[in-house]
This record gives sequence, structure tokens and C-alpha cells, in this order.
Amino acid sequence: MGVVMCVLVAASEEVRNIVSAGLKDLGVEARLLDSLDDLPPTLEKSPRVWNPAGSNHLDKSIAARPKKALQELAEFYPLGKFKLAGKAVLILGKESLGTFVHDCQQFKPRTLRKDPRNTAYLAVHLCADDKFNDAEKVVTVNVSRRGCFVYSILKWSAGDRVWLRFLGDDADICGTDFAWQPWGNNKTIPGIGIKLDVELNNG
Repeated sequence: MGVVMCVLVAASEEVRNIVSAGLKDLGVEARLLDSLDDLPPTLEKSPRVWNPAGSNHLDKSIAARPKKALQELAEFYPLGKFKLAGKAVLILGKESLGTFVHDCQQFKPRTLRKDPRNTAYLAVHLCADDKFNDAEKVVTVNVSRRGCFVYSILKWSAGDRVWLRFLGDDADICGTDFAWQPWGNNKTIPGIGIKLDVELNNG
């Protein structure tokens, strides 16, 4: 397995240094940014980037920027929003910084997706197998040709195979979970990003 690369965004240099030191202790390299404006270009140019680490320590000028772009990144990469307790780094929704790093290690390096995503609230059944006996009734948040983000309150893991059945469509679609946002983090929509096995004609 290659070296995990995190992109760390925080306005404070002191905060960046503390969090990057914690990542380094876990064998993780960090690309340090002080602005969210630099995040998309970084992900577009560097296929070895595994995940962006978001920060609660953003100053007002950064926090005031539109949240849509960050939400879309969270659907495509593992995202950790952190806060400091002294010198300890806490990741919201995770047991520890080590747990977050472990989740990141389940993902292959990738650049930012090039396909446009369309906001689309489509009713769909989501299941861990093709039987749909215990399917969860959910909705999509957005859809592209190669994937979608689906609202879900269940627990998923990177690499899980999932099946989708859109209402009014007899054809089931299979895909792979590449990003999971747990329920309970009020700053992020809970659900999973799904890479589909087939392309959609009207993503």
C-alpha cells in the first residue's frame, strides 16, 4: 500500500503544524493549505492525494465561502473535520485521528472527478445485495454519469458493493461505495458516494 496523502486546510499556521505532526506520527504525509480556494486545483493536479482534511479552525473569510464545493468534495473523498483539545487532534464523527487515517487507507489515489454532477432528488431503494429484502428507502442528492451520492443513515464501509433500484425502473444498478458520511455530523449530509459499474445516460 502506498503512502497516504492528506490535504490539510486550516487558516492558522499553528493549527496546521499541530495536525500535520499528528498525521506524520501515523505515517501520513500532508499537503498544507491555508485556503479552501486552493483545494480543488490541488485535487485536480495530484492523483496521489487521498483525502482532504477539513478544519473547524477556519477564519470567517474562509467559513463564509459557499459550502456546496466542500460538500461535493466530501462525497468524493474521505473528509475529516477536526478540532484541537490542547495538542490532541479530534476528528468529528471518528473515534480518533488513527481511525480516520485507517479509513483513508481503504481508498485508491484519485484526482478530482471531471464529470459534472447534477442535483437530483430521486427515490431509490438501496441494498447490500441484489435481493432487496432489507432495502433502505432513500433519495439521491446528486447524480453524474459515473456515480451518485445517496442519502443513507446506515453504516457503510469503503469498498462495499451496493445495489440501487430506482422507482419505476426495472433495471437494478450495482456499484461500489467509495465514500461514507455517518449520520450525526450536522455539518454533512449522511450517506454514501457510489461509483457505478455502468454509466448513466442522463447523469
